[in-house]
Amino acid sequence: MSRKNKKLLYRYLGFFMGYCALVASFNLCLAQEPSYKQMMYDPQFNIYQVRDSAEAYFSTIDRNVKGSGWKPFQRWFYENEPKFYPSGDRSQVDLYLPQKSFEAFVKNNPKVLFPSGWNDLGPYTIDTISSHYAAGLGRIEDVYVHPTNSNIVYLASRSGGFWGTQDGGVTWYGGTTDFLPASGVNTVTANPANPNEVLINCRNAQNGTSHGVYRSLDGGLTWVATNFVPSNVGYGGLGTNFQIYEVQFHPSVANLIFVGTSQGLYRSANNLTTWTQHFTGGDIAEIHFHPTNPNYVYVYNFYTPHAQTNQISYSTNLGLTYTL
Repeated sequence: MSRKNKKLLYRYLGFFMGYCALVASFNLCLAQEPSYKQMMYDPQFNIYQVRDSAEAYFSTIDRNVKGSGWKPFQRWFYENEPKFYPSGDRSQVDLYLPQKSFEAFVKNNPKVLFPSGWNDLGPYTIDTISSHYAAGLGRIEDVYVHPTNSNIVYLASRSGGFWGTQDGGVTWYGGTTDFLPASGVNTVTANPANPNEVLINCRNAQNGTSHGVYRSLDGGLTWVATNFVPSNVGYGGLGTNFQIYEVQFHPSVANLIFVGTSQGLYRSANNLTTWTQHFTGGDIAEIHFHPTNPNYVYVYNFYTPHAQTNQISYSTNLGLTYTL
């Protein structure tokens, strides 16, 4: 190998090792997140238990440093303590209150509130708001491009929901998820054999809690809940920590769907009618498939309690069993 090629090789290896170190550091931070943050969104913990856990954590760090989390916690506690005073008991909170309230509203108000529609007033770029790093425009969490028709693109927005284009991005349509139980969408996929069949995770924009997987059969214009919702899964809903990180159709096996969550991996062979659960307790953040062998499935687990983090497992039998 020439000296020039060796230099290029070493340079690329250096970039790759630096990238791996950055990813490992990020995931370690996720794994070591203070326990009070987990407790904040789990109503089984009394609000004063959360306060005590937070105070114990902040007694070990400088709470006045920007980004410590002290002020956000104080705002949360100030907002929520009056709701549960004096007992602090949150265990009786109805996790489906927003969804029930919306359904009651629609039932009692059948008329369209804005028959003439909405006018888009912008702004369209961040620099038209301010120079602040978090100027307020919603972030994009996921992008899906159909494998056989690149004009079909779907976006998942943390606060803005689902967006789609059928002409390669010349025009876009959105707002179709505005009246689902939550406004956030962080993962989107479509049936490789039918691009109009779209799946999304409906979640709270603020804390990522999932309200389940929703399906569209018309390219994202209308949505219905699949069976994979909190009432059937046993996790999720307002105030819990259950998160869905990724939803994937198998690229060549019909009706085979994988869902990566904070409670492990779910596999459905019948288009989310029923499912089986794998890696109970792990955080399955990514799901990939072998480009030529349909039997191989790869999953990335960024946090497993009491075990090694950053695990990649693979299956040679369409996701029925896995090997590290």
